[in-house]
Amino acid sequence: MKLTRGESVFVTTNYILLTVITLIIIVPFWYVISVSVTPYHIFSEKNGLVLFPTSFSFQYYEYLLKEGSMIYNAYGITIRNTVFGVLLALILTATAAYALAEKKLPGRRLIMLFFVFTMLFKGGMIPTYITIKSLGLLNTDYVLILVMAYTAFNMIIMKSFFEGIPENLKESAAIDGASELRILWRIVLPLSMPVIASIGLLYLVTYWNDFFNALLYVTDWHKAPVQLVLRTIIASSSLPPELLEAAGTTPPPTIGIQMAAIVIVALPMMIIYPFVQKYFEQGMLIGSVKG
Repeated sequence: MKLTRGESVFVTTNYILLTVITLIIIVPFWYVISVSVTPYHIFSEKNGLVLFPTSFSFQYYEYLLKEGSMIYNAYGITIRNTVFGVLLALILTATAAYALAEKKLPGRRLIMLFFVFTMLFKGGMIPTYITIKSLGLLNTDYVLILVMAYTAFNMIIMKSFFEGIPENLKESAAIDGASELRILWRIVLPLSMPVIASIGLLYLVTYWNDFFNALLYVTDWHKAPVQLVLRTIIASSSLPPELLEAAGTTPPPTIGIQMAAIVIVALPMMIIYPFVQKYFEQGMLIGSVKG
């Protein structure tokens, strides 16, 4: 079908805008990768403007992976927090969404109001810190898992999706003697994989990228996640003492270490996202429209 002049202008404008937005997103990260594999003397000669490396060196990655035992420890902590945190968050979100999706639940509207209220008004950082401290959770292995284990926004999206599942399926299972938990596990969740994948990805990125909660609730470097280590490397003008002490020789320039650390930390999310992208788009679209 031939496009009209107005439609052609609209499509062309969209392509231009999307191209510009794509470049704005890709160029900074490409610059980070380029600097991380460029020898420092070439980086200095070009005054830091290195988009296409003319020479390659992996000394920054070798330094981080060989001398930076703190990176390995932080990576392990982040993976543990992410895996258990996402599982716990999905369990809490799915059970709350399933209960609130049932129209027969007494006080359903009032309970939903409480959940929405937490999206608009929060206790604040200081009361939250005092609560965490009074519960004895500071510097524990599970404080970063519990503090982000639930988001009302994600629950509302999942609830909207659950409300679109035909009631006949759940009623038939109930007649056959299935409990509510069995209905949720055997019927609702298998039919809700798109929204579960999308919400799981949101929680995954949240847990993986979190450093602020670690900055507040973790003071022991042996329990610090990788994002807190990355933040320390980038924010400081020199490398953290743990990395300097681990080095037997003079460490490479800090700028290269910073860029290499960014790539190492961001790489897992870049690998995982393409595999769940279709579920993310489908789940977010259906969950929002059905609400």
